[in-house]
Amino acid sequence: MPVKGEPVSKGFAIGLQIWLLFLISFYGLGYPALFSIALGAIGGTASGFIVDWWLTKEENIEPQRKRVSDEGVEERTRSRKRRTNSALNRRKRLKEREPVTLKTITRTFFQRPQENKNEDS
Repeated sequence: MPVKGEPVSKGFAIGLQIWLLFLISFYGLGYPALFSIALGAIGGTASGFIVDWWLTKEENIEPQRKRVSDEGVEERTRSRKRRTNSALNRRKRLKEREPVTLKTITRTFFQRPQENKNEDS
């Protein structure tokens, strides 16, 4: 229940306006008055809840994060550097190898077995 002097939520005010709009619209379309009032109330309540939800402003939208202790930060940094350096070294070694081309990919499939000439002699 709102306290005296406290403004009514915008959702409630807009819900009443939408209810009146639905009431007049349904009655104008030829529906009975009681049915128009009921459908208008349903529409006004739903739209009031939607507007109220839409206009709510919460200060704590982001979840609260845990404070990270300073212990072990240097160790984590060192391990991350090691991982980064090892990945960079791995990429460097891969680049130094033979470049990947269609020939290098299909070489193993279309290569003829070579006979050793030394064994025949």
